[in-house]
Amino acid sequence: MIAPERPVGLRSIETPVKTLVAIAAAAYLSQAWVAIATGRHLFGDGSWLLLRLLAENHITHLNNNTWNDFFVGRLGAFSYQQLPTLFAARLGVRSLRVLSVVFGVTLFSFKPLSLLLCYRFARDKRYVLFPLLSLFAGTMNSEGYLISETHLMSALFWAALFGLLCPREFGWFDLAAMIVVSAPLVLCYETMAMFGLALVGACIYRRRAIAKSPREKWLTVAFGAWYSLGVIFAMLAIIFPRDPTQRADFFKGLLFIFHYRHIGARVSWIVLILCALIVLIPAIYKKTLNVLVGLAVACSLAIPSFILIHPELTSLDEHIVARTMNASVPLALAAAFLAVYFGLVQVDTRKYKRLFVIAAVLGICQSAWSVVASAQWSLMLTVLRSELRTQTGLVPFGDSLLSRRTLGGQPMLAMHAEWPLMPLSIVYADEGKVQAILLPPGTSFYPFDPRIPSALPHLQRFHIDYSPYLAVLPKTSPYELGQWIDFRDGGNAVPYETGGWWQPEPWGTWTTEQAGLTIDLGVAVNSDLTMEAVAAAFVSEKNPAVDVEVLVNDVPAGKWSFRFKSGAPEYQTYRMVLSRKALNKALPLVIRLRVSGAGSSVAAGLSDDARMTGLAVRRLRLLPQ
Repeated sequence: MIAPERPVGLRSIETPVKTLVAIAAAAYLSQAWVAIATGRHLFGDGSWLLLRLLAENHITHLNNNTWNDFFVGRLGAFSYQQLPTLFAARLGVRSLRVLSVVFGVTLFSFKPLSLLLCYRFARDKRYVLFPLLSLFAGTMNSEGYLISETHLMSALFWAALFGLLCPREFGWFDLAAMIVVSAPLVLCYETMAMFGLALVGACIYRRRAIAKSPREKWLTVAFGAWYSLGVIFAMLAIIFPRDPTQRADFFKGLLFIFHYRHIGARVSWIVLILCALIVLIPAIYKKTLNVLVGLAVACSLAIPSFILIHPELTSLDEHIVARTMNASVPLALAAAFLAVYFGLVQVDTRKYKRLFVIAAVLGICQSAWSVVASAQWSLMLTVLRSELRTQTGLVPFGDSLLSRRTLGGQPMLAMHAEWPLMPLSIVYADEGKVQAILLPPGTSFYPFDPRIPSALPHLQRFHIDYSPYLAVLPKTSPYELGQWIDFRDGGNAVPYETGGWWQPEPWGTWTTEQAGLTIDLGVAVNSDLTMEAVAAAFVSEKNPAVDVEVLVNDVPAGKWSFRFKSGAPEYQTYRMVLSRKALNKALPLVIRLRVSGAGSSVAAGLSDDARMTGLAVRRLRLLPQ
């Protein structure tokens, strides 16, 4: 059984319910405006991607100059997210504030536009309930981390699915919309491996049951081939990932609600379960159905209540791991939509009314939480601006008010993710005059080395002036080839370390799962160099294998493999040739170490040390060939 041919509008939904849905839509747009106005879209990777985009004057990508660059670069997603900002910059906009607003409006626009397209495509307008729930009960739980490509992926998926299943023929506008929606899906995100299969299935159904004319059939085949390519590339990106540690983190994050107090995510899952019960329980049990609606409404009210009663527990960090809901919730709701579309599950008008009420109240409550969270983010930025005005040079994170868990009952530490404080120090410098940069803890990721002038993002054309900062920055001498970098306590390694390192110990220093070194060679090299390191890895009977991938200026240089062997020397000398081309790609030189198989002494039963440790380095140097 297929969907009815006759269009079904929302007239069957009573005016009070439609009004409530309209209020929810207005609440969502209002919270988005507040988030953009306060710059909350710059949380996490947002601030650095904005600065990198402007400094390099091209679309940011995740390519490493490796054989799998094409399908791990996510160029389709990054293009849609960044092109409006890039065009504005190339057209002469030089204000970071204005460009930040363009960036924020772009990121927030995809889901509302997707809903409008879904409404246009749908013959039964009540079907919009499913993408609406996908937003309010799914992706909205990670909108603190809006820069994630999963937001774009889920938005485009719903519009494409509705476009394939709902229209009987593609008009010119519909065809143009489908092309725009489908274009980036071929290189968007690994979740296309699942989303794409659903779209390919929809193409097969459309080809067999909906498309009548040869034109429609060929268009459907073309879309199906395009989505199939997206599925293939996504699967290859999963099998051969850019960074294996991120894949492991994503899978671990699927069960995040059991480990984090994310009130919105927990309530969303409860609401979705209640919606499923409403669909499954026969319509004759009106009282039971009304009780379920009341429970859903009461649960939704807990979201804004929680942030008002416990403002100190707000954590945008939790939104980073909550992005796994951007895959799970839309896929679950897509399965529900298809079940309704093909008549496998019957939903009458009264049930639709109840479900729209639940979705609307949840959206209003999620929006209320978001407004309060934006206010807390704004308070954190006020503290950051104060630090930047009153301090000069490099400001150690531990000496900053931003390192406190709370300040005046409001959250601090969980509002900035630590490492983004470096690019945020540039974005929020008064009148673009940078006089201080906050230096995050050594275990954090460093997007650039703030201790080396040439490593600072080149943003002079956007009226960023580093001279006040450089005037108080200690002068450093270029690295001399052959000089040992000593990682022992009291050694000289700390100035070279750019994130991912634990505190030095008498024997040397442990890395986390990712660590960086910035080495200023002063000038370009005219030959390959050899990197020599005296190192070990965290291997034991319970953790027998550790691999360390070495990247030079984001170009893979090779891999060191460590295997547990009883009686083997703990530390050995490891060498690797670094190519001249990679070394000269960027100055100063950035070496990154990616550790697969890192572990902790607690997990191995060796001690009570819970740190995640990978590579143990005693000393390292670069030698001419």
